[in-house]
Amino acid sequence: MKRYIYFIFIFFILLLAKVSNAQPLVYNCFNFLDAGDYQRALESGLTATKLYPRNLGAHYCVGLSYFKIGEIDKALYFMKDAEKYAVYKKDLLNVYNLIGLIYQKKGDLENALMYHYRELYICRELKDRKGEATTIANIAAILYEKDELDKALEYYKLSLILQYDEKTIATIYNNIALIYSKKSEYHKSIDYLKKAIAIDEKIGDYHSLGIHMLNIGNTYREIKDFQNALRNLNDGLEKIKKVGDRYWEAAAYTYLGWFYIDTKDIKAAKNYLFKAKEIFESIGSNDGTRSVLISLLVLEAGKKRNQYAGIEIGSKGVKSVVIELSESDQEGFYNTNEKFKRSINTTIISGVAETGMLKREAIEETALAVKELMNYIVEKEGITPNNIPIVGSSALNYAKNKEELAMRVKELTSQDMVFISANDEMFYNIIGSIPNKYKTKSLLIDIGSGNTKIGYLEINPQKTISLEFRYGTVSLAEFAKNASKSERNYPKTVFNLALKEIAQKIRKDSSRKPSLVNRQPVFMVGGIVWAMSTILYPERQQSFVKLSMDDINRFYNLVVEEKDNIFNIDLSKIKDSEIKKKAERELQSVKDVFTSDNLIAGATILKIIAKELKLRDKEIYFSRNGSWLLGYVELDGIQKFKGNN
Repeated sequence: MKRYIYFIFIFFILLLAKVSNAQPLVYNCFNFLDAGDYQRALESGLTATKLYPRNLGAHYCVGLSYFKIGEIDKALYFMKDAEKYAVYKKDLLNVYNLIGLIYQKKGDLENALMYHYRELYICRELKDRKGEATTIANIAAILYEKDELDKALEYYKLSLILQYDEKTIATIYNNIALIYSKKSEYHKSIDYLKKAIAIDEKIGDYHSLGIHMLNIGNTYREIKDFQNALRNLNDGLEKIKKVGDRYWEAAAYTYLGWFYIDTKDIKAAKNYLFKAKEIFESIGSNDGTRSVLISLLVLEAGKKRNQYAGIEIGSKGVKSVVIELSESDQEGFYNTNEKFKRSINTTIISGVAETGMLKREAIEETALAVKELMNYIVEKEGITPNNIPIVGSSALNYAKNKEELAMRVKELTSQDMVFISANDEMFYNIIGSIPNKYKTKSLLIDIGSGNTKIGYLEINPQKTISLEFRYGTVSLAEFAKNASKSERNYPKTVFNLALKEIAQKIRKDSSRKPSLVNRQPVFMVGGIVWAMSTILYPERQQSFVKLSMDDINRFYNLVVEEKDNIFNIDLSKIKDSEIKKKAERELQSVKDVFTSDNLIAGATILKIIAKELKLRDKEIYFSRNGSWLLGYVELDGIQKFKGNN
């Protein structure tokens, strides 16, 4: 298993202006914070925010205290209030610095960059050399996250030139070490971590010492020096627990999980990974939770359950599915049999765009639909309610009262409901669409009706990389139809739009993320891929249908040049009567679902993506039953069966 770098930055934060003249409770909060007594800092600070609700120092101190103990959602909440009450540039500098760090820890790099650039602008206005050095280091951290390692190293070394605070220098040494680890230059990494540890011990910074010991322990693990690895990991964990940093306690358990994977103690590995997951979830660290889930998935490879069931609430209503998995003759793959699939359309999303709220009647209608589908799965398929997760798609995240829907669903089913983000959907889509053997090697292309996504799992560090384009088969067709002056120009209009909106973005992003072009095999999901597979190869009803670049070009030429004959397909060569009947049903479904304009739009998206990602010499598969819901259900199952070895 490759190294996962849990990357966190604890830099020196400038004191708020005139804090000594603030209310005594605020003053006490900062004193406790400076002493490392985060719980008493929170007690003073929270009391101060209630008594003096517009006091900048109170909100800042509470936000920083929560940040220090790894409660990052709570930290962001209070820092957003601090941002509202900050007036002077020096105060804004501190606020922007901490909000940027919080977003980094949450994995929201775009917002982190925005706040760090605001911070850098003010530093240069105020001629604050130390603040500028810290900000440059934070920007370097984001460059690291984006895989621009040499540029990140350059920025860190520039920051060191401007830096004179030993605590911050130690942190930068730590971060330089992590870059060398990612470049597989482990001995350089260990040298820099030793420098950081020496400074920590010299200045008595036991919080940072704990973090740096964990990182050096994980680096020793990477070079299979298990004796030094375990000693440093245990010592680092002990120090982190003493200061109460929940985030780094979870990181320590993650590192220990990997240590025991490497030393073949699977029971201990799972025990530590589940401890880490519980903490990451409790503090709102999505990236941390995902890293652990990927590790658990690797541990559980080849141990799939036979049946998976799940219920999704999306913009159009409620979908349910029960899928049975079995072994495949093809190594590394599996067969999926869709035992049950049913949707109930509801008005759940109506009115959200205007009011931001789900209507009460829509909540009731949707919750009743969930109950109906769950009862059917329980009665007909024999799956217990506890093994049927209920998930709200990203389309519902904009509703301010979405928790009312979750409460009503629980009243009717006795089961909790969770909501996931758009980025979560790509993560779970990869899990649900790609066999375990290829999950961390391959690329996923998801062409929907409203948008197109491309993504992959990166394991060093473990995170989801995804691109999203605003056009899918339906949205591109509609836009192109409105833009074209005549039916004759429609295919050309579609092609030019796709070139502009998709090809250019892929070229730009692939220059920064070469994995977009280098990864293989490539798995594809979405209605247009299903249509292509059904039209070109109606006899291929496998769970994973092998395709090629030539197939994509042939499909494009067919729908553009012979659209009137596209469904004139000879099925007489299919000898198996069951497969023939299924092929007939599938072809009729494609005909019912897609207009010729939709097919042209979808085929164009496929053709352009294939060209830009250089799919000519790569293995390509249509993942017939791939979906983010299946991925969510699979990981849900792994968590529920955590006691199994």
